[in-house]
Amino acid sequence: MKLKQLISLRTRRLLKERAWTQYKLASRGAIPFSTLSYTLNNHGKSIRMETILNICRGFDISLSDFFNDSLFAPENIADDD
Repeated sequence: MKLKQLISLRTRRLLKERAWTQYKLASRGAIPFSTLSYTLNNHGKSIRMETILNICRGFDISLSDFFNDSLFAPENIADDD
């Protein structure tokens, strides 16, 4: 999978684990809802690092906690084209 798809999947898993809505994460992370929706639905070519940071802030986790998941193993990440 492409990295942006893995980021979307990881975010969706964290939402599910916490039984949160996208609105709750957007509010807690000070992320415009449209940006979060855009990210979760894999629109565009990339995700800004600032958006990932705000997602982590919303979940109250570090960037290393976010990326410390088997989803991000090198063999799971395809080159972005």
